[in-house]
Amino acid sequence: MRRLTTSRVLLSAVATATALVGLGVGPSGAAAASAAGRPGELTADAPVTVIASGLSEPKDMIWGPGGHLLVAEAGTPPALCQGSGFSTVCYGETGSITDLSSGTPVHVVDHLASVFDEEEVVGPDAMAYTGGHLYTLETASPEQVPDGLPADLTARLKQRFGALLDVTGGHVSVVADPGTYDWAWTVEHKDLEPNDYPSANPYAFKPRPGGGFYVVDASANTLDSVDAHGNVRVLSFIPDTPAGTDAVPSCLDVGPDGSVYVGEITGYGNDNTAAKVYRYAPHTGRLSVWQSGFSAISGCGFGANGDFYVTELDTTGFLPPGDPIGAVVQIGRDGTRTVLGQGKLFAPTGFLAGRDGSVYVANKAIMWPACTDAPACTTSSTVSATGGEVVRIG
Repeated sequence: MRRLTTSRVLLSAVATATALVGLGVGPSGAAAASAAGRPGELTADAPVTVIASGLSEPKDMIWGPGGHLLVAEAGTPPALCQGSGFSTVCYGETGSITDLSSGTPVHVVDHLASVFDEEEVVGPDAMAYTGGHLYTLETASPEQVPDGLPADLTARLKQRFGALLDVTGGHVSVVADPGTYDWAWTVEHKDLEPNDYPSANPYAFKPRPGGGFYVVDASANTLDSVDAHGNVRVLSFIPDTPAGTDAVPSCLDVGPDGSVYVGEITGYGNDNTAAKVYRYAPHTGRLSVWQSGFSAISGCGFGANGDFYVTELDTTGFLPPGDPIGAVVQIGRDGTRTVLGQGKLFAPTGFLAGRDGSVYVANKAIMWPACTDAPACTTSSTVSATGGEVVRIG
């Protein structure tokens, strides 16, 4: 499988012409409060509202300082490229974290490492706000920085590729290096994926109860733990799909029971039932299938009502034979599944629970169709390099 392409999951980018609609946090649409005081479940006809547009491949959203809605953007294709045509790879620092709450997008962190590879830009993949600090997770690993780049850019990319960064107040510092650790781990465990290892692409993370973080690596196919001192270790390998491709874990959340729930986007050649959600029990170290039968999971997490949500990049499998028309699947506490946003989402990714029971996802999260003449394709795609959105369901 390819390492830094859509098979390794999507990302987000620089907000240029962002238009905001209200970010109301009161009850909306079908997200009515239940008798117990927790938000009710969403219904299949819950409205889909564009909250922000003009984003460059948005991938992750969080509630940040002051309850502000933040989005991680992987960035527009950098200008410094190697190769030609479809094999073009571009390196730079076009990633950002953007505040969408004021009605005008504000970049709170700029110049984060980014890579354009075939049909997507990857960079700051995920965010977390905990203990008064804002964190982001960068793509790849230092071993994947090529020769031939300017020395100053090479030094910065080697420092930040695959790193968990503290970006509080716009000041960037390295907290841990899961990319470096996972690359070394795949060298030692090449027998698990002999055609793909060594590789690394830390993609999603969540704060760990008691301190530190859980991380999933979409290229090493691992669930990692990062302790409060920045030490990394692999907790579990996520097994291959029935089609024999990598799992490509793309999202995770810590459940009310303290277990870690991990979704997979799967690799090329998987149908619309191949993706699973795994449950990892920290006290036993056991990884088991919790839910199955999904298509190309690109985001997941628990909602304010305790339900679990799965964002599907496309509802026909991976890769889609046509346009990537996605959906969000709501899994009720009784196991009932409800499809949200059907026919209204284009290559959605990420997941954020709204306080009122609504949910947020990034939409149009990749340039489409796939670029063949990068970086010129940034203006010729159906979904351009600045065509991404954040939408609210409910």
